Amino acid sequence: MYKLPFLRAAGSARTAAERGETVVVADTALLLQAIALPATAPLAALARRWHGLGPVLWLWRAAPGHAADLGAVAGWNCIHRIEPDGICEALRFYRDDGRELARLYLLPDSDYLAWEQLLHCVPCGTTEPPRGLHQRLREAAWSRAGHPWQGAVVRFCRDPDTSRDWLLAETIGNVSATGRRRAQDICAGLDASLR
Repeated sequence: MYKLPFLRAAGSARTAAERGETVVVADTALLLQAIALPATAPLAALARRWHGLGPVLWLWRAAPGHAADLGAVAGWNCIHRIEPDGICEALRFYRDDGRELARLYLLPDSDYLAWEQLLHCVPCGTTEPPRGLHQRLREAAWSRAGHPWQGAVVRFCRDPDTSRDWLLAETIGNVSATGRRRAQDICAGLDASLR
């Protein structure tokens, strides 16, 4: 797992952080999270297409100060459902033991056409199965065990400056009020901190 959480950094500071150096940067710089793309071809192909989605809610579980580890993802599924407060479209990523590692939610500001194209080009492993009361209670318990959920409204982009295969997530401050409220509601349901 790479310790590259959200850094207030430009390219030179990111490179210094990869080497483990302490970096002092201005408060006005963009916040970035560098995520190493996994070696598994289907997940890497899926993640490489996230840049077209626009603003999304990115949730991950890792130790404080650590980025999401997509290399630990063993499978994923899609969420397509209509809830009382609107449409819910998301991807859920799981480890080998069945625990969730990360989630990517579309927001009202996201590009739903790019989402449909992404799912057609690189389909999800499975759609979310029907859940009974026992399954929902188990998921609720597992979602609170281990590292706490962390979340941010981000826009993904590829990093052209490095030789490694990185996906960058830059935080977005200018989303609609509806998008911000939707992100806050999702995070509140998971006891996640929203950056």
